[in-house]
Amino acid sequence: MSEKDDKIKREILKLLYEAFEESPYRGQDGNTLFEELSQFKENDIVYNVQRMDSDYVDNNAAIGRKISTVQITAKGIEEISGQGHPTILDSNIRYNVLDALYNADRQNPGHAYLTRDNLLDEVGSDEDEVDLNVWYLKEKRLVDTLGGGGGLFYHDTKITDQGIKRYEQYVDDGVEIPRSGAKKTFRQASIGPNESGKAENLFRDFVELSRNEIIIIDRYARKPLYDLLKHVPSGVEIKVVTSGRVTGQGYQQRVNQFANQHPEIEVREVSDSDWPFHDRYIIRDREDGWAWGHSFHDAGDTQHTASELRPINRDNIVNQFNNIWQKGGVIV
Repeated sequence: MSEKDDKIKREILKLLYEAFEESPYRGQDGNTLFEELSQFKENDIVYNVQRMDSDYVDNNAAIGRKISTVQITAKGIEEISGQGHPTILDSNIRYNVLDALYNADRQNPGHAYLTRDNLLDEVGSDEDEVDLNVWYLKEKRLVDTLGGGGGLFYHDTKITDQGIKRYEQYVDDGVEIPRSGAKKTFRQASIGPNESGKAENLFRDFVELSRNEIIIIDRYARKPLYDLLKHVPSGVEIKVVTSGRVTGQGYQQRVNQFANQHPEIEVREVSDSDWPFHDRYIIRDREDGWAWGHSFHDAGDTQHTASELRPINRDNIVNQFNNIWQKGGVIV
């Protein structure tokens, strides 16, 4: 494909995605497509639509019209998402939809249709975003829908057998939807005894890649933790939640000393009796995370294991963190 055709293809997909966001099942009128892309010749637009037909787009022709309506496909969404264009694939809503439908199916196998209203309650996201993700998942044959009308393309939906398999692959092995590669191997590290340097290297290599935020969840987040946090790039927010068991005896003063060099830090505490976590966690940009079997302040002193979090486990930990963060008392 020539550079010119490649550009036309991208612009067609971007325009069709905008139409998809307005209505996931109507498509774009051919005349409107020509008007919006008037910088290109109509024959070039038709040529590229026909080349993408039944792959990235679905083209409906009519008598005397080479394009009557044209609609982006699930693969087309994946194509422009891979090129960096913002799409529904930037969020985790599709996994939340599958999670709700998967759990419903486990309770009533084979007959677990959820109404649209029930699905919206379970997912807890903007209804338009949920609808767009349901359409995408239906196109992927991961969900089935029933009903329609009244401006909606479905009233009930359930997970398919293929959807169950794909969701379990995501939960068990981190295989993303769309499949972005082979089965991912989640790393583990055995640390200690007397390997504090190894623990610091693992911590440093992880946090140095952060762009926006580092979350630390540690019931015993004692003062030496802040020596490790010096590896977090400046400008990156640090959120530490710990228990009231360790926050006395000059704790606030130690955090303030660190905040003089890294003012983007915030530390909160909850009572030890309300602490909901067993392991210690570090989350980077809410995209990657590790569970540590030992508190960070003396990691490496005795033997423990650090394990990379699977996506579903990371999301659950982040949700729990959000709840406890809101309840925590601010130290700094």
